[in-house]
Amino acid sequence: MNILLLISINFAGISPLLTVVFLSIIFILVYLYKTSDVMNKKVLVSMLAVVLIVFIGLNIFVFIKNRPPKLSFRLTLFPLNTESQTEQISWQGKTFWQILTQQLQKAVGENAVILPADWTTNIVNSDSANNFQYLSRLNQKIKGEYFLIGFFPSGNGENTIKYLMIRSKDTLTVLKGSIEIIPEKLPESGWEVSREILQYFDISLPPDEKMDFRLVDTNSYQKFLKAQTYFQNKKYSDALDFAEQSIAEDSSMIEAYLLAGKSNFMKALKQKEEGKSPVEYFQKSFIWFSKTVELDSLNAEAYSFLGEYYIYRERWSVAEKDLFKGYELNPQNPRIYLSLSRLHDFRYKKLGYKNEEQLFKKAIFLNPCYEDAYLMLSDLYLFENKRKQAIEILEQILEINPDSVPVLMALGKIYLIRNDILKIIEVFNRVIELDPYNSDAYYNLGILYYNSEDFENAEKFLKRAVAIDNHLNSQLYLAYLYDIKGERDKAIKYLRNRIRFRKGLDDEFAEEARKRLFDLMHSDSGKVRENI
Repeated sequence: MNILLLISINFAGISPLLTVVFLSIIFILVYLYKTSDVMNKKVLVSMLAVVLIVFIGLNIFVFIKNRPPKLSFRLTLFPLNTESQTEQISWQGKTFWQILTQQLQKAVGENAVILPADWTTNIVNSDSANNFQYLSRLNQKIKGEYFLIGFFPSGNGENTIKYLMIRSKDTLTVLKGSIEIIPEKLPESGWEVSREILQYFDISLPPDEKMDFRLVDTNSYQKFLKAQTYFQNKKYSDALDFAEQSIAEDSSMIEAYLLAGKSNFMKALKQKEEGKSPVEYFQKSFIWFSKTVELDSLNAEAYSFLGEYYIYRERWSVAEKDLFKGYELNPQNPRIYLSLSRLHDFRYKKLGYKNEEQLFKKAIFLNPCYEDAYLMLSDLYLFENKRKQAIEILEQILEINPDSVPVLMALGKIYLIRNDILKIIEVFNRVIELDPYNSDAYYNLGILYYNSEDFENAEKFLKRAVAIDNHLNSQLYLAYLYDIKGERDKAIKYLRNRIRFRKGLDDEFAEEARKRLFDLMHSDSGKVRENI
């Protein structure tokens, strides 16, 4: 029997310790065969066969044990239509919609995927929000089997929401009803609708007494929803301000504690990106996440972010512990898979995932609207020199959200690497159309024209990038450009600016500017070396 074949057999999720034991037993048996008169070839083959059967059996057991349950359904919640109502009624409706989502997610666990309106808001065309055919097509793009929509009937003076659950494949309404929104009874109202939905799918219902019917402070929740909107728009300081206001109104508002932590965490990442110290914001985020866990020891998302916090502290064992806790509490949270990918692979392999690609694809499976998962998977493919796959994965999310600026930027950068001039111009012009103040788009177009020796257009786009937000690398290329044109004073000015605004000690472009400035100041002709 081929020993190499035996030792190469392995399954995802098998314990590394068990694999070591298996290989050790094979080594001992082979050693005995070589050194002992008792062990002949027939006995060796028989014993190896037994060991192999046991090993395969254990692998199958672990695989079945770790395999997630088959999904019963995928339900998408589209944004609640609140245009015809007063602001107060609108906020109450949104509060009800969010509570309904939380209750459904809690009730179904791993048995189904509930995609909340928080994620679908950015992909729905507001002009078509009431068109069932449009919503059905969109829902099928994101792998949804059913979708739930709600709206205030026109001309209805009462605070009543009408809701419909529709099957995507044939646009058939399978459930409909209406419910009066009473601020003091929002959790009970949400559970009433949740029960109808769960009964339709034959999901076992938890007893009412096990559901969380915590009294909702409408003013506090209204401020929380404002904070959430700011957070989604990446306005983290405003998000933090309203989250703290929400907590001031209701100190038991767990969602606001978590959002305050997330806002500080994102501010820390932004500081890090700009070459500034993120320590203060990381520490504040840790305090908020810790408070969240104190109030709710089963808050999976808080553990997930605590794990990310420890990753940036490079405390890998603690990070693994918190991330695994978050995974155990809620394996349906797509962000947890991106967080796990930042660990060494020997850590996340304990959960049955072989590589980063599997983690990113799992996140996309759970939430097909999750741009960060597509972007990270595309970066992985690009790192592995799989440019075609990198482009394809970005085109997938653009099918769902064609106006995503971050995805278009990532796509444009791949075309820059490929030097696909027509695609570069097309993509970055589209970005500028969507976001006229996107300095990176102007910078990338400037680089394109600079490399094409179209210095007139290069100067125009690079100066536009600098005018928007003092774009630092545009200043470096303007220095290159002016040196080529023989405008030495302008070249020195932009090199000094780039050095002055360096992003930390490891800013390689600032160091390049310093070297170029030295060459320029010590060159007889005033010319710098040719740009590479």
